[in-house]
Amino acid sequence: MPFKLKNHLQGDKQIWWILLLLSLISVVVVYSSVSALAYRKTDGNTEFFLLKHTFFLLVGLSITFVIHKFDFTQYAGLAHVFLWFTPFLILYTLMFGISVGGARRWVSILGFSFQTSDFVRLVLITNLSAMLARRQHIEYKAQDLWIMIFWTGLIVGLLSISSFSTSVILGITCFLIMWIGRVPNRFLLRMVLVLVAGLFGVLSLGLVVKRATGTELGRVQTVIDRTESFVTKDLDGDGRTGGEHGSVSDQKDYALIAIAKGGIFGIGPGNSSQKNILPDAFSDFIYSILIEEWGLLGGLVVMGLYLWLLYRGVWNIENTKRAFGGLLSVGLTLSIVLQAFAHMFINVGLGPVTGQTLPLISMGGTSALFTSVAIGIVLSVTKNSDKV
Repeated sequence: MPFKLKNHLQGDKQIWWILLLLSLISVVVVYSSVSALAYRKTDGNTEFFLLKHTFFLLVGLSITFVIHKFDFTQYAGLAHVFLWFTPFLILYTLMFGISVGGARRWVSILGFSFQTSDFVRLVLITNLSAMLARRQHIEYKAQDLWIMIFWTGLIVGLLSISSFSTSVILGITCFLIMWIGRVPNRFLLRMVLVLVAGLFGVLSLGLVVKRATGTELGRVQTVIDRTESFVTKDLDGDGRTGGEHGSVSDQKDYALIAIAKGGIFGIGPGNSSQKNILPDAFSDFIYSILIEEWGLLGGLVVMGLYLWLLYRGVWNIENTKRAFGGLLSVGLTLSIVLQAFAHMFINVGLGPVTGQTLPLISMGGTSALFTSVAIGIVLSVTKNSDKV
């Protein structure tokens, strides 16, 4: 019998379409935005980065396919084991991790390099969903809730040292999962207080360490500088270089110029001028390049795809047979969509520069693979839905 791929793509077909559309958009926009990088690294060979990015996309799609074939409940046990190692992994990354752009966010294990935050996000969301699911039909006990708050606060707090914006996104995701999981409001308030106190504690500790020893603790000073620059609209920004084309503030200006040039319909694929100026046009500022070339309409289409993905993830709460599946589905899709909107807001000048990439579109290696794992788990959940 001939092999038919569509017969093997199980789960929510709409999510498969979203994944395919975002991947196709990614190939086009990344190919257009890597010209400056290509001239710096490969003497103008943009095809090298196109093939490399396409390879990672295909590997990611393959991972999604494999992951979605397994029962999603099997991932709860793995995540529970990994949870005990995540604090030590974060600390190891802070002390011995690979430094990129002045931040130690990467770690190499057995030759495989990845961002710790990508792994931690999957582990924490899966565990939190499992903890909440076990208590959907019984009364919540204070001890159970404090365990959730402890793990969330510990991991988010440690993560904030190297990637403050990622920790905020993860904290918001966990809060929303707990709210959907019927956690009493009084405990949600306590969780918010714990997270806010922890994040401010990290910032305060960073300032104390900087003034006492002259050593910067993680990215604390960078967070403060960029936030102050955004709030005060300081034209000189934080004074730190954002690449060979000036400060972080300059990057924001170039991104806004790209958006302004794009107008409603854009100037056409491959015609962007700001892609040659923005040092991270293929990652941190890819949304502004997309709007420059495809216009406001193109930007709205991409935004709509992420909202569509969120809708399908939330849809599983009502239609999956198990509480764990519904909470896991909404948690993973929330983390992806919140990161996407953080990226888009920053690109249009509605937030301080953080370095958040656009999931499934920005050029990336292992980060895209972890996102593919998350999508695969969501698709695994939809296989067990009452209807898809």
